[in-house]
Amino acid sequence: MARHALTLLVAALLVATATAFAVTERLKLEDSPVLRTTIDGLFSPVCTKCPPNSREARIRFRLRREESIRLDIADSSGTIIRRGVGAGVFGQSSHVFAWDGRDNSGHVVPDGAYTAELTLLDEKRTFEFPQEIRVDSTPPTIEDVKLLHQVFSPDGDGHADHVDLRYRFSEPAYAILYLDGKKLGRSHTRKPVGTYPWYGQGFRPGAYRLALAAQDPAGNVAPSTREFTVHIRYVELPTSRYVVHGRTLRLRVSTDVKTLRWQLGGRGGTVRKHVFRISVPSRPGRYRLTVTANGHSARATVVVRPTGR
Repeated sequence: MARHALTLLVAALLVATATAFAVTERLKLEDSPVLRTTIDGLFSPVCTKCPPNSREARIRFRLRREESIRLDIADSSGTIIRRGVGAGVFGQSSHVFAWDGRDNSGHVVPDGAYTAELTLLDEKRTFEFPQEIRVDSTPPTIEDVKLLHQVFSPDGDGHADHVDLRYRFSEPAYAILYLDGKKLGRSHTRKPVGTYPWYGQGFRPGAYRLALAAQDPAGNVAPSTREFTVHIRYVELPTSRYVVHGRTLRLRVSTDVKTLRWQLGGRGGTVRKHVFRISVPSRPGRYRLTVTANGHSARATVVVRPTGR
């Protein structure tokens, strides 16, 4: 009797296994009722400077036929943390739903990976989307920023044409450059370590303030660094007025250009030194001094006093 019961049990298990296998194979042969699934893979629900549609994950799919559905979000352990992102009866077409990165209680979920699950209620079947959703609400950290070449001349001669801000971030991120407190530009690539150059083209000589911020791929922005003061200088004289009691004037010129031209009292010349002497007119009076480097000029007044006064 016991042997007969055991035989019946084994036979029942074999039938159940065969039935399950047949159902599974039939389902494999059936066309999937859910097609063309796409998901925005990375976003920050707390990014205040991102466009509104960048602060949520867009979940897209197409239904082969009309279905009663419920779209849920599960964490990495498979626990449903947001139920009913989308629910209802939807027809044979493409559909888009948005998840704002919050759980059933309305709280922003921790950073990490999440999965969208679509349940067909009438068929009691659940489809897990193959694409992963990543939530990142933490901005990068600016670990170090150094300024190179505080004084520069953007004249295209290959000598000190730009200044560089060398940075190190806690993760690959875009570098954002601020000029005098206003956003000026962003790097083209995301790097944890890099250099952001400012060429200053089109800006007048003078002092400017530069600072860097960092933006991660999700859009989170780290606060900008302290400001670094830089100077655009083509050619400068240390003073706007010289008084000469002798026959020569000693000049010190601030520039990175190798060849300078000067003019004073109808005379002129070319020098290849940044500290040099020139002869002044023998007649006392006031004269205009012009020093030129790569088309940029600095000017000063030279007062020639009579000798002995």
